[in-house]
Amino acid sequence: MKPRCDLCADSRVTPLIEFGAHPIAHHFLTDPAQAEYTHPVTLGFCEACGLTQLMDPIPPEKFYTDYNWLSSWKWNPHVPRLVEAIEQMPGLMKPSPVFEAGSNDGTFLAALRERGFTKLLGLEPAQDAVTAARKLGVETVRAYFTPAVARELAASFGQCDLFITRQVLEHVTNLPEFAEAMRVMLRPGARVLAEVPDFGFNQTAPDYSAIWEEHVNHFTAETLTRFLNDVGVEVTHVETAMFSGQILIAFGTYTGNRIAPKAAAVAESRAKALAYRDRWPKFRAALHSYLDSEAKGGRKIALYGAGCRSSCLINYTGLSSRLAFAVDDQPEKQGRFMPGSRLAVRPSEALVLENVGLCLLAVNAENEEKVIARHAEFLRRGGRFASIHPPSPRLPAFWKTV
Repeated sequence: MKPRCDLCADSRVTPLIEFGAHPIAHHFLTDPAQAEYTHPVTLGFCEACGLTQLMDPIPPEKFYTDYNWLSSWKWNPHVPRLVEAIEQMPGLMKPSPVFEAGSNDGTFLAALRERGFTKLLGLEPAQDAVTAARKLGVETVRAYFTPAVARELAASFGQCDLFITRQVLEHVTNLPEFAEAMRVMLRPGARVLAEVPDFGFNQTAPDYSAIWEEHVNHFTAETLTRFLNDVGVEVTHVETAMFSGQILIAFGTYTGNRIAPKAAAVAESRAKALAYRDRWPKFRAALHSYLDSEAKGGRKIALYGAGCRSSCLINYTGLSSRLAFAVDDQPEKQGRFMPGSRLAVRPSEALVLENVGLCLLAVNAENEEKVIARHAEFLRRGGRFASIHPPSPRLPAFWKTV
């Protein structure tokens, strides 16, 4: 188990929920009998700073040598808003140096380039993502973001006027080291944009599919602000957007002066974390009861969307025996089997061909209308959709009562 907190390095990290040992959610199988690497997924809470986190993370090299998941595969509806906000940052000019830590396939930096920004650099550890970024013409260094690497980049590229980290901090097992690297790369007065999944939303939704092996840290607005304050960033604005659930987007300015955290925030975070823990067995039982009721009369139940969130939820709750198969419109997944559950992944035409009665929507809420519109024949034959990913108006009724 973890000897220290990812954020504050305190040793008082106590267990919240033990989900069991599970495989890596994006490692699909080519054969249902294939052996899988599994690892315990245990959620813990730091009594010192209030950060909820995994207590025994999988080593990063298990994920990020080749990530097999590119940013361009998923619609980011909030990106135009982020680009607009960057363009409006006081003092930030189009020739200003912009650096993104964890830039994946360079899609976001390419969007800034289209708006006229000229000095852009990305850093990304996964080779497949780096290759894709370079094909876009986005200068990208392959490495983890450490203080030593930051010193090399600051010497060659220069310190940045804008530091970006999107959907990265939740993966970082050593946040103090990441913070030190940020201080190396940031010029005094530099702007910072940080984006992470919103665990505050996940706690109240509730959304347990948000707990997966790659998300080591689960930030609320309070703990994200604390991290940035520890770096020396004064947070000027925090907002939310809908993307794979709900996300937090923090904007700030690097002053170099660390800001002391508010002690009261830890007590509030603890109460919310304990409530999330206590709802877990009730949620799991209610989901099983719902599917058992839907399966009466021999009706088939299938899953739409073989993603990481759905893989985790199915494995944690033990739903595989209640599902006939999964469908997904991404060709790379078709013909394979979901990790853990070993559900066959088929093209979505199978919903009609196999006479499915209920299809569990496991796509992001922002994509649900598009998916449903493509399956008019399934609906015409009496098929129904119900979501398993908040926020969605199609969540089963029990979701509001557990």
